[in-house]
Amino acid sequence: MLTLAQIEERMCFVPNTDQACYLQTTELFQDLSPEELAELEQRMPQTTIETGRLIYSPNERGEVLFILKEGRVRLYRLSPDGKALTTAILEPKAVFGEMALLGQGMHESFAEAIETSIVCTLNRREVHDLLLTEPRVAQRLIELIGRRLVETERKLEDFAFKSVPERLAAILLQLGHVSATETGTVVLANRYTHQQLAEMIGTYRETVTKTLNDFRTQGLIRTDRGKIKLLDLEGLRRV
Repeated sequence: MLTLAQIEERMCFVPNTDQACYLQTTELFQDLSPEELAELEQRMPQTTIETGRLIYSPNERGEVLFILKEGRVRLYRLSPDGKALTTAILEPKAVFGEMALLGQGMHESFAEAIETSIVCTLNRREVHDLLLTEPRVAQRLIELIGRRLVETERKLEDFAFKSVPERLAAILLQLGHVSATETGTVVLANRYTHQQLAEMIGTYRETVTKTLNDFRTQGLIRTDRGKIKLLDLEGLRRV
């Protein structure tokens, strides 16, 4: 039989600190010791953000590093004429807001909860202190920013070279958390309007409506009580 100490050790090594336990599974902090995680946890308040609420908007300079504990977050930008372009859909364990560390505010970006989300935050001074005292975290953050830039370049390539059906099929599979080998039927957990989908793939609402209708005709999807059901995962992958 395991002792209490052994049980606590297996439960992410930090007794009675669920948030610190979670932080250890986040790439940015995975090199820190249990004691360091426990100390960091004390400085990281967590907030529940309801669906559709903004987490931050451009030029904010207060909370500059966010860790998504639960839910999903959309990062997007607005053109001068008010058209939105989604730049990323973030999953749990994602870190965001890091561009503010480069002195560019939130880099003209909005962050919106597309599911009810729990977010942990570190303010600017705490981030700077952490980076100065923990070079391992600084290295992880550099790697994170590098990957984010690569993902942005890939997204630009998609806009330039992929058709609307290709981009829409890809985002539906992503929103459904569909793995490369998964089969069967998947229902998207949340309702997405045609306008939201259009903003995610950089096109117009009317174009998304037409493409979704084409997908229905091909038997790839079905709408059930406002939610999109993915009927043919392999078919969507082929698209």
